[in-house]
Amino acid sequence: MKALMILGCPESPVQVPLAIYTSHKLRKKGFSVTITANPAAIRLVQVADPEGVYTGELTDLDSCLNELSEGDYEFLVGFVPNDAAAAYLATFAGILNTETLAVVFERDAETLEKLVDAVMEGTEAEIIAARAHHNPAPLRVRIDRFLEEL
Repeated sequence: MKALMILGCPESPVQVPLAIYTSHKLRKKGFSVTITANPAAIRLVQVADPEGVYTGELTDLDSCLNELSEGDYEFLVGFVPNDAAAAYLATFAGILNTETLAVVFERDAETLEKLVDAVMEGTEAEIIAARAHHNPAPLRVRIDRFLEEL
């Protein structure tokens, strides 16, 4: 089975470790994982996992989107730290029409709520959300719970 993971803007320190962690967990469940992101986020993943031990294929966001077709992946995970990431997730989810998990995070509670609303309006994704910037623990626990049932 194949999973696609979309990373948002890499400003938040929790995103890359959580992406690598989630990729590792998915791979242990038998998924082949492709991570797609902007060049800065891709470089951060490459530095954190230079041999690809925990991650799979890495690809540029726009190239991935241009080549995407329904049925290419059985599972989609989107990390959503801002409005642009919510829009990308909605676009990818609309094309793939597959089971989707949105990991929504932000420092500010009001902004977090708006991001959750945007994901709910644009997708049928299962949503994991928490106020997070430096501490990945609240999201990691929720990701673990979700993946146990996947």
